[in-house]
Order: sequence, then structure tokens, then C-alpha cells
Amino acid sequence: MVASSVGTAPDPTAALLAPRPIAPNENIFNNENSGHLNGTVLNFALGQHSYKRFGIDMSAYTLHFKCDAPLQIAPPQSSYSNRGESSRVDWLSSGGSVDGTLNLPGKLQFATQFSARTGHPYNITTGTDANGDGTFNDRPSYASVPGPGVYSTPFGLLTANTVNGNVSRNLGTMPSIWHLSSNLSRTFVLNRRDKDHARTLTLNARAANLLNHTNTTAVQTVLSPTLGRSTTAEAARRVELGIRFAF
Repeated sequence: MVASSVGTAPDPTAALLAPRPIAPNENIFNNENSGHLNGTVLNFALGQHSYKRFGIDMSAYTLHFKCDAPLQIAPPQSSYSNRGESSRVDWLSSGGSVDGTLNLPGKLQFATQFSARTGHPYNITTGTDANGDGTFNDRPSYASVPGPGVYSTPFGLLTANTVNGNVSRNLGTMPSIWHLSSNLSRTFVLNRRDKDHARTLTLNARAANLLNHTNTTAVQTVLSPTLGRSTTAEAARRVELGIRFAF
């Protein structure tokens, strides 16, 4: 067992030699069926498809859930304490979508899809195993003054000079996700008289991520000057032109 501390640089040797049930540097992991999940869901949906010229579907949702075990069934920061483990679930988000179709003059058809949601929570770690339990999921602690190992973050001053840090799990939030796609098409019937063997030619212009929004898929989660900075993202705006011949 490694005692919690704030402001003192972790001692890896002390963590490895700390008291264990069998012998130094030998860990025992026990999975218990004791996790808790609770929260609320609010969902709203509206659709309209009775008009000839256009159709639309709209939905919105909000989730509020907390649990004391990650979705991946990962161990807590400390095997001897559940402090700070009760937090927002990994998949928490709120958002909505709008899907619509519009029949334009000249037999043009326009379709669009828009969706947006808040970013998922993420766990801030120090990137070290300061308590020597064999898992690198240790969290930092809040600091009161700047200094070595202390970083200024959107969540305040955080320090890696700690063992079993007092920052709660899933403190960070990923950037929001926005998707807007659209498609404009026109279908030409090439042999109207032969209804049994119809041949058509369809021209279309399609755009994905029309807003060119940076949809971040991963951020820096280890405590550092780049904490929370985007590391990977979805593709930027893409426009495609297409021709389809059906027979």
C-alpha cells in the first residue's frame, strides 16, 4: 500500500517495495461485481413526410449518467480506494440531428444530413505508475502554486508530483463533433417507353463535412503543456461529383 501524497515527487522504488499480500512487486487484481451506474435520458423526435415537396426528421437528446467504473472495466487509480472514481461515463454526450429532402424544380433532388453532439469525457493521467500497482492510469492532483511538475491547464494548476492524485476520473471533455453532408442529384430516364427495361442516368454532387469543422477523435490526455490538444481528427471537407448509369 502506497500512501497518498501531493507535492512530493513519486518514488518508484518505494512503490515497487510497498507492502503486498504475497511479496514485493507481485500484484493481485480482483474484479468485483460492485459497480454503479445511474442517470437520466431525455429524447425528442419529430418527423414530417406528408408533403410532396419536402420531408424532414429532427431529433435531440441529452444524457446525464455517472458511474464508478470505466466502460473498459479498467481498474481504479488505486486498488485501495474508490475516491474520485465516481464520474461521468465515458460515452456521455448530448446532441441532435436534422435529416431533410427537398424536391426542386427541374426534377432536382436535394438531401442533407446534419448532426452535432458534445464531446465525450476523457481521463487525465500523469502517464506514470506512481503507486506501483502495475497500471499506468494514475491521475494528477490540484496544486496551489506553480513549480516544477506543475502545469497550468483549463482545469487549474495540476501537478504530477503526487501519488494517488485527487483529480476525479473523466475530468476532461473532448471538443464537440459537427457533421453536415448534402447531395444534389438529377435522374434522367433514357427510354421512357420501355418501362420493363428502364435505363437511367443520374448526375450528382455530394459534399461531406461541408462546414469543414475540425472533428477531433483523440486529444492529449497525459498531463503536459499540450493537455487537451487534438492529436487526430476526421477528414476535412470533401466534395465528390458522380455519374451513375442503371440498366
